[in-house]
Amino acid sequence: MAIQATAATRAPRGTKILAQAFFEAADGIPEPQRDAVVKAALAAIRDQIKDAREKAKVTKAKAKVKAGKAAPAAGRSKVAAPASSKQRAVAPKSKTARAKAGAKPARKASVKPAPEATSETTAV
Repeated sequence: MAIQATAATRAPRGTKILAQAFFEAADGIPEPQRDAVVKAALAAIRDQIKDAREKAKVTKAKAKVKAGKAAPAAGRSKVAAPASSKQRAVAPKSKTARAKAGAKPARKASVKPAPEATSETTAV
């Protein structure tokens, strides 16, 4: 059973103007070709709308994936400062594991003593 359009259902703004423009353009086509041209134009319009929906769908999916990657990062609490890019994050425990990974032995970080604090105030 088909659903009939009710009087409360209205077309979006601009529909009437677009339909009038379409039919005015169709009136400019010679009568013998008009039927085929109108069918081809409607098919082209349908294809463009379909392509636009597909592009919007892909864009929405990309945005969702991008937001999904950013959301877990925002939810994490910062416990320690991130490792610098020069240091290795995780070093293998044995030489054989390092050899399998093809990595060089990690350098030990040198510890520099903190400069001594000097007092600029004079004792009275």
